[in-house]
Amino acid sequence: MMRRRQFLGLAAALPVITTFGGWSLFNHAVSAPRFDNALFLPGADGPFAVLAPNAPFTLVAEQGWLPAPGREETPFLWYRTQMNGHEYQNPILLLRTGDELDVTLDNQLDEGTIIHWHGLHVPGRVDGHPMQTVDPGEQYEYRFKVTNRGGTYWYHTHAHHRTARQAHQGLASFLLVSDDDNEALNEALGLELGKTDLPLVLQDKRFDRLGHLVYQPNPMQRMMGYLGDAVLVNMTPAATHEVERRIHRLRLLNGSTARIYRLALRAEGQAIPFRVIGTDAGLLDSPREAHEAFLSPGERLEVLVDFAAFAGGDRVELHSLEFDPMAGGGMGGGMGRMMGGGMHDGDPLALLEFVVQEGEAVTAEVPERLSRIEPIDVTDAGQRDIRLDMAPMQWRINGETYDPDRVPIEVDANTREVWTIRNADRSMPHPMHIHGFSFQVLSRSGGPDFVRQQAVNDEGLAVTDLGWKDTVLLWPGETVRIALDFTHHYAGDQLYVFHCHNLEHEDNDMMVNVRVRA
Repeated sequence: MMRRRQFLGLAAALPVITTFGGWSLFNHAVSAPRFDNALFLPGADGPFAVLAPNAPFTLVAEQGWLPAPGREETPFLWYRTQMNGHEYQNPILLLRTGDELDVTLDNQLDEGTIIHWHGLHVPGRVDGHPMQTVDPGEQYEYRFKVTNRGGTYWYHTHAHHRTARQAHQGLASFLLVSDDDNEALNEALGLELGKTDLPLVLQDKRFDRLGHLVYQPNPMQRMMGYLGDAVLVNMTPAATHEVERRIHRLRLLNGSTARIYRLALRAEGQAIPFRVIGTDAGLLDSPREAHEAFLSPGERLEVLVDFAAFAGGDRVELHSLEFDPMAGGGMGGGMGRMMGGGMHDGDPLALLEFVVQEGEAVTAEVPERLSRIEPIDVTDAGQRDIRLDMAPMQWRINGETYDPDRVPIEVDANTREVWTIRNADRSMPHPMHIHGFSFQVLSRSGGPDFVRQQAVNDEGLAVTDLGWKDTVLLWPGETVRIALDFTHHYAGDQLYVFHCHNLEHEDNDMMVNVRVRA
């Protein structure tokens, strides 16, 4: 595993690595990539190391520094903490259902910030609402019990009107929750976190020639989304990773501000099936085989890949396949080109190479039952219509943009609702995220052909729609129905937000308050 010095050295190499055997870091459309950089995996401390907190701790939001060619340092934002004699930057937090999280945010930036615990069911006061943004030098205390089922969650900045830039500059990491079902699965398959159970964050970023992260969207990019010209997996460009001949669990997180990935595995140009075992909020009830899956900003997807079926020296590549993000609506594919940069959303991308090691294959039987998911009973549920549309240079929810003093959506605690979310024909994809609660996707209709072809049931659901969700992608002209259960045991009214997780859209006020009344 890489240590902190190796991680920083890899990051330093980013701006000067322009081609990899014919594959340009700044233009991924070439079909024959070379993967030259060892995938970064965390050690016992340092960047993205796994931290299982056993006491209260403080996350210091601060400017860090990475070395870069010709410069002594490159600005980078991270969360830093210390525990048990180790120092961490952007630690992967490892918790178990029922644990108490006791953490203080110490804002040492020169601007306001706040932490959102993406996907966790928590009281509004500790959710990371943008109006909770704290000024430089201030602190914010989080004290709550982790009530979620096991799954792959994450935490990131939710600073008002600064989320996209701060996330692009580094303020985000995983939060993994374990429970009996997750532990039983890993035991059955012999999986080990960091070795055969791999958290993988996909991010696109921009760097200048001096190695500085660049976040400077023009007005059109603020409207459509800011795309990087380098796609990284665990902060590694053109990543390669050696794997044993056995099943591996991949925990995929789309940590980009705007880019959507159409994920697929390839070996010698042939499609390789994988088994989807989990989505945003934990394991599915049973595995589902798939050949590709869309992953939009904020979404997570857990898959099993069986490398025992390959011989030593074989190579399996993770790609994002080409697609038209404007398909299905009235804006047309040309609008997507306005997002600018060396790569467009929907361009084919080579993300990560797995190199199968020599050795005897280790076989294991994947359990047919992973967990138990009870469908939300919507017999007496309230009905709510949500419309996504566009005004000049402005995306809206039910004709509204964010006003901190308005609460357009109010629901009663301990009730259930069905939201019918309609994306306008003249629109673009919107990954819609609700704070504080998970939901179940009931149906999907009206999307582009390549989405309908991925449907796994008569209701049009994609494999990424299954199980419990907190973020759902809507294509132009598409209608998605979701069921929400607002049951909780918190005292008093709770205030959350519902917004697009294209972070440029969020910062441009495609967001509304949601109050859950006691």
